[in-house]
Amino acid sequence: MTEGFRREELLFMMKKISLNLTAQLELNLKNKGMTGSQVYFLVYILRHHPDGTYLTELCREIGVSKATLSALIKKLREKEYLYFLTDPDDVRKKKVLPTAKLLAEGDEFVRKADQMEEEICSALDQKEKAQLWNLEQKLMRQFAGMEHIENNEKNRQEVYLP
Repeated sequence: MTEGFRREELLFMMKKISLNLTAQLELNLKNKGMTGSQVYFLVYILRHHPDGTYLTELCREIGVSKATLSALIKKLREKEYLYFLTDPDDVRKKKVLPTAKLLAEGDEFVRKADQMEEEICSALDQKEKAQLWNLEQKLMRQFAGMEHIENNEKNRQEVYLP
């Protein structure tokens, strides 16, 4: 097996894992007209920001663009699971908060997420989980560096193109 082939298989395996995780979210968490990914995002809010947080903070934490996150939050606002609280000093700054509806249904969402996470992660022992976490962090740093290089190249092209 060549090095190039192993890299290809490694990347395809990461893609398969991602697709399988998405399928498990849909299978285990889909609820009342919401996707499993939407419910898992609500679980994240309940676990990490029950008193609310800001869009920019969420973008940084979960690694999703502001546009993507805004669209997700808009859908969840329409379903009355989240709402915005505008900062009186800066109307552009809006805090994302769970609604009473989410707080009422949230325990069930969290329970289902806990069960799914436990089942998925039960394939690994503690040492393997720590190793996987470290490898994931290393790959995320690599991706961040690649984005930085790509953005620099794009900026250079814009500067030099008439």
